[in-house]
Amino acid sequence: MKKLIPLTFTMLLSTYTSTVCADNSWYLGASYNAQDISLNDRDFNTAGVVAGYKYNQYFAIETRFSSGTSGYSYGSYSEDIDTIASLSIRASYPIFDSFKLYGLAGYTNTKLKIKGGGDNNPFKITHSDGGLSYGLGLNYEINEQFNLFIDYQVLPDFEPISTFSKSWKSTTFGVNYSF
Repeated sequence: MKKLIPLTFTMLLSTYTSTVCADNSWYLGASYNAQDISLNDRDFNTAGVVAGYKYNQYFAIETRFSSGTSGYSYGSYSEDIDTIASLSIRASYPIFDSFKLYGLAGYTNTKLKIKGGGDNNPFKITHSDGGLSYGLGLNYEINEQFNLFIDYQVLPDFEPISTFSKSWKSTTFGVNYSF
């Protein structure tokens, strides 16, 4: 009996790991991102690429790189996103055959360009801020290679100076191709 229990446990564990480890693949995609900082009229948009490695149907590691496509301006003052880069762990759970709910957690770094001062006293500042980002999303598989996704993330707080902090939210739409 004592020999049967470890043997049974080993067989059960091996069947579980073989089903979990069955899906190693790379994916590459494109994304469009709408961001909102909790200040009046601070809406930023970015476009970029997504690359990831899917260990199995439940876990992946993903990186995103985006560049700003719109920003905020008032008179001679302007704020624009230069780049956003992130590295995240993606945990998925299948809801239906084609739909998966997923969570993202990782590190995001944003570089912001600020200009102002007009002709008399012009200035340019590049502000870089990074930290923990997390969110939820929904993935729709069109077929085995292509899928569409939408997610909502909370990005690191916007803190251009130490006494000023506002929350930063992001909604991303995109498409991925699996190899």
